[in-house]
Amino acid sequence: MKTINIALSLLVLLLIAAPVAAGPSISSISPTYGYTGTPTTVTISGTELDVSSVGVKLMKGSTNISDIPIVSNTASTIVCTFPSDLAVGTWSLIVWNKTDSSESNKLVDIFIEREAISLSSVSPASGRTNNVSTKISIVGEGLSHISGVFIYNSAYSNSSAKTPTYVSATRVNATLDLTGKSLDTYQVCVVDNYNTQKCGLSFKVTSDAVGSIEVASSPSGATFYLDGESKGTTPITINDLEAGVYKIMVKKDGYIDWNRAVTIKDGTTASYTANLEVKTTATTATPASTPTTIPTSIKVTRKQTTATATPWPSDTPTPASPVDALVIVGGIGLALVALRRK
Repeated sequence: MKTINIALSLLVLLLIAAPVAAGPSISSISPTYGYTGTPTTVTISGTELDVSSVGVKLMKGSTNISDIPIVSNTASTIVCTFPSDLAVGTWSLIVWNKTDSSESNKLVDIFIEREAISLSSVSPASGRTNNVSTKISIVGEGLSHISGVFIYNSAYSNSSAKTPTYVSATRVNATLDLTGKSLDTYQVCVVDNYNTQKCGLSFKVTSDAVGSIEVASSPSGATFYLDGESKGTTPITINDLEAGVYKIMVKKDGYIDWNRAVTIKDGTTASYTANLEVKTTATTATPASTPTTIPTSIKVTRKQTTATATPWPSDTPTPASPVDALVIVGGIGLALVALRRK
């Protein structure tokens, strides 16, 4: 009997000492952030994660998303995909058992969903090579966490990112160093504190060879155009023009346009005076007007008088007609001619 009691005691001790399966437990996820509009593939690390009924939940306030799709799982990892329409903010993560709805430990505020980064414009869109302080302003969305700005062209080595001088959700200002930059078109890029980069805007590095142009006109106050763009009224001086050939025009109402192709050279000022010619207006002859005949109605009034009887004329001898005498003479002549022929 004593032996049986000892055996039972040992069995109880073994049962107490035996480890009890604690169920799924999670310790971390990677990455810990995502961006709206794009699904995020996340790897969850932990233990006992190879249970066939394991599930993943996301919670934010009263919002509970329990149907997170699992791509694969092992004893130590779960790979799943967070949805692209996840609301911006901080989310907690829970692994749970779909069979009995029991939950494992929760990773509180472990995942951050951010607004997607988008870039819409950069100003100015160009800068001169070897300029150590080119200030630019970038406009876009989701820029609150931008930590660096740089320009990129695959043909050249990468520029180091410059820390912004101003950051908001929709604007980032920065100062670029263009020392030694090749003359070419680059992309403007931003990077956030998760090292997520966004590129796309065009930025042109131009020559540092520059000159000036000054233009006067007679009369003054004419509009000056440089390569088709209005720059102001004469007299005018424009500095820091890249060396090269330009088309200029001076224009004033009532005068003929003055046009030239000019060459700007490095370190020099090109001067021009536009003597404007008055536009002449051709005189157009005015045709004489043709008088219009207007018919006039004339009212004729006849005066009625009493008719007076006219007596019949008396018989008056009719004088012989001269035509009858000629006929007679002609007939006698024809008769004489006929007799001679016989």
